[in-house]
Amino acid sequence: MNQKINEKLREELIEMMDEDQRTGKAHDWKNYFEVVRKRNTERLKEIIKEYGWPGFSLVGKDGSRAAWLLVQHSDHDLEFQKQTLELLKKAVEKGDASKRNLAYLTDRVRRHSGEPQLFGTQFEQKENGEWGPQPIEDPENLEKRRKEFGLEPFSEYEKRMEELHKNG
Repeated sequence: MNQKINEKLREELIEMMDEDQRTGKAHDWKNYFEVVRKRNTERLKEIIKEYGWPGFSLVGKDGSRAAWLLVQHSDHDLEFQKQTLELLKKAVEKGDASKRNLAYLTDRVRRHSGEPQLFGTQFEQKENGEWGPQPIEDPENLEKRRKEFGLEPFSEYEKRMEELHKNG
């Protein structure tokens, strides 16, 4: 892992992430879902085909985080998320990617595959209008798993999610 950071690729990933975040926060939903996310996913597929997972050694921590966020938001392409989940696992094993990001993507893929999440990162609006966690497997060991992957205690995360979604 002594290769030099690919600054051009790092900057491209960060700009893609910034566009994703700007468009989502502007609530420009048609553009966000039909254009931005799909274009970012297609470009990320090209990047991964050429380089493999954009890990710390290739694009730095911020570039790797940007790649993860783009995959996290590729909900329209579950197969791509599943493929990248495997690549991310291998990168984490080598110390070249974030365990925290792996936890989030694991939960995202599991939920979109109809399975309960492991880390409690995915929330949804309930019938009563309040936000709460989607189903969690083995809740008795949730805190242990979260700690192992560098996540805050669930009670703190849940409170943050409630605050974030307070106004819809």
